[in-house]
This record gives sequence, C-alpha cells and structure tokens, in this order.
Amino acid sequence: MTAHDSQFPALSYRRDDEIDLRDIALMLLDGWKWILGSVATAVVLALVFVAVSPQSFRASTSYTPAPEGLRQLNQMPGIDYSAATTQAELELKLGSFGNLRDFIGAHPEWLSIAQAEADEQGVTLDEHLRLHYFDKLKISLPAKDGTGPHQLSLEYPESRKGAALLNDYLAWTEARYTQTLVQRASRALETAVTRNSEKMQAHLDAYQDSVNAEITRLEEQHDIHLAELDDQLQAEKNAEHRSRLERIRTLTQAEAIAQRLGITQPTSPLELGDEGQPLSDYDDISIGTSLPLYFMGTQALAAEKEVVEQSLEEDASTPAIRDIEKKIAQLQHERRIEALQHRDDGSPFIEAYNQLRQENTLLRANRVAATDIDVVEVVNLAYRPNRPEGPGKALVLALALILGGMLGVMLVMLVTFSRSLRRYRSQRA
Repeated sequence: MTAHDSQFPALSYRRDDEIDLRDIALMLLDGWKWILGSVATAVVLALVFVAVSPQSFRASTSYTPAPEGLRQLNQMPGIDYSAATTQAELELKLGSFGNLRDFIGAHPEWLSIAQAEADEQGVTLDEHLRLHYFDKLKISLPAKDGTGPHQLSLEYPESRKGAALLNDYLAWTEARYTQTLVQRASRALETAVTRNSEKMQAHLDAYQDSVNAEITRLEEQHDIHLAELDDQLQAEKNAEHRSRLERIRTLTQAEAIAQRLGITQPTSPLELGDEGQPLSDYDDISIGTSLPLYFMGTQALAAEKEVVEQSLEEDASTPAIRDIEKKIAQLQHERRIEALQHRDDGSPFIEAYNQLRQENTLLRANRVAATDIDVVEVVNLAYRPNRPEGPGKALVLALALILGGMLGVMLVMLVTFSRSLRRYRSQRA
C-alpha cells in the first residue's frame, strides 16, 4: 500500500448495506485539500469571469396613449383611429429591425458608434445591429387588466449611452409614425376632394346635356311656331289677293252694267227715273249697303278697277297680316335660346355643384399637421441605472463557492470510491 493510498480511510463493507455517516465525515475531512482546491479554482474562475465580462445596463422608458392626441386627426374625412390602434402600430414599428436600422442611419452619431463596434468585431453593420441592438430591445406590455403604461427597454454595455439612444429611438419613431399619419390624412383629404371634383364635373356635364336638350327643344318649338305663323301670313295674303281679284271682278261687272245704262258719272236712282224702286230690288253689286256699284259710273268704276289691279302686285297689308308679321318679327330673336347658347359657365345654376364646391373649400381648410398629433405620452424617460444588469460580483463569488464546494465533495467521493474498488479487487484476487 502506497503513502497516497493511506490518505483516505478504508471503507468497511457491511452485509446489511448500511451507510456509516462517520465514515463519510472522516472521508470529507481527510479530503479537505481536494475540496479546498476545487473551491479555490471556482473562485479564481469567477474572478476572471467578472473581470473579463463587460457589465451591462438596462434602461427603460414608459409611455401611455395621449388622451387628446388623435382628436384633430379624426376630424379628417375617412379617418377614424383609436388610441389602441395607433399605439399598436407604433409598437410594431418600434419592434421592427428595419425601423431600428433606419434610425441608426438617420443619426450620424449613433451610426459612427455602431459602425466602429461592427468593424472591431469583424461583422457587418446589420449583423452587429441585430445582435447587439435589436436583440437587446424589448417591449413590455402592461398587466393583464390592460391598465398602466407600456415599457420599451434596452440592454447595453457600459461604454454605450443606451438611455439616450432609447429616448431618441422612441421620439424618432413616434415622429416618423406621426408623419405617416399626416400623409394618410392628406391622401384621404385629396381623395375626398378628387371625388367631389369628379362629381362636380359630372354635374356640369349633366347640366350641359340638359341645356343642349332644352335648346334643341326650344329651337324645335320656335321653328314650328315660326312655320305656323308663316303659313298663317301666306294664307292671309292669299285671302287678301283673292279678295282683290273678287273686287276687280265685281267692279268689271258693275262697269259693264253702267256702260249699258249709259252711266258715266256717279248718279242716283232718282236721276234715272226709278223713283218707286226700293233699294232692296237691286242686286248685290252695290255701294256699301245702299246703291249698286254701277251708279258710280263707268269712269269711277274703271279708275277703281285700275287701282285695284295695280295693287295686285303689291304686298297686302291688313290688320291680321300686320299682327302676324309683328309676331314673326318678335320670333326672329329667341332670347331664351340665345341666353342658353351664350351661357359659358353653368355652375351658378347647379345647386349640387355649388354644395360640392363649398364642401371642397371646407375640406381644403381642414388640414392637419404633425404638431397636431400625439400618439403616445411619455411617462418616464429612460435613464442610466445605478447598478448593472445581471448578477453582481458578490452573487458570482457566492455561486463560485457553492459550486466549487460541491465539485470538491464529488471529487473526494469519486476518488475514495475508486480506491476502495481497487482494494476490493485486490483482496478478491
């Protein structure tokens, strides 16, 4: 038996397999060097880990929906946002790697720091941002009842200004999202204005079509009325012409009778010796309702017939003809048709058009700016904590002592079991 083997007491094997605690205590007591060496090794490794590992901090900022931040926005046409909807969209952007990358690219001070860190580690900028920025970013929801603020936190090394970066990231993302909401509202406004403008143009086209139809209808009525008056005028002239022809025929007959009676100058029945002849016995060829025309004499009848014959080539003019000609002259200018034809802008006469134009005027005045919108209200800004994130030095050393002691005990038991097993085999041999 070697001197090394004598360091540990021999374990007595009992047939009843009972464990003697005194033997275990003596075994641990004799193997104190192993336990002490294991503990010392664990403590040294813990101290090296604490010295080598960089300390990390966690900063967080909390926010809640702004109470009146969407009131101006929701007054825009076609816009109806709830606080929960906008906050959810904002958090989607906060949790987007593309948004974080755009934020770093938009800030030269953060970009230079991230690029230097990526170059030092020998990785691309996107890989570094995803591993050391995006994966360290966390959004915490409130309790189950839904009350309380949401939190945005970031774990960062001691060399980085993580709290300032977190505050800048939240403010920049909210401003960018607010601008998106403004653009949506502007597009909704322009859509409403465009739709109204299209309706206005449709009203103008429909009105112009109705005006053209009205002009066509009035022109047709005017032409028909004018044609009827022309027909009446021609009929009156023809009637007057026939009346003159009838007068010539009557004068010719009266002249023939006067010539046979030898009446050359106007005379009367008394002068002809027809004293007892009543006026009713004469024929219808008379002067008015009293005497026959032949009593006028051949000279007067021939003169009148000549004048009437000359008037056949002249335009007839009677009260009826003059009245018809007056109406025709009035119809030469249809003022209502002329007014409709010279109407270049029909919008003043379209009530629906004017209502839409007024609505567009009000819509264009109802603009919204980014300063009118508040998506969230920051409750607490992020700040650098006093203590680093993760286990402290004391906790690491305590864990090293515990684990080192446990490992030492296991080594002592393992070595003792190995020695006893060899001794047992040698005794059997």
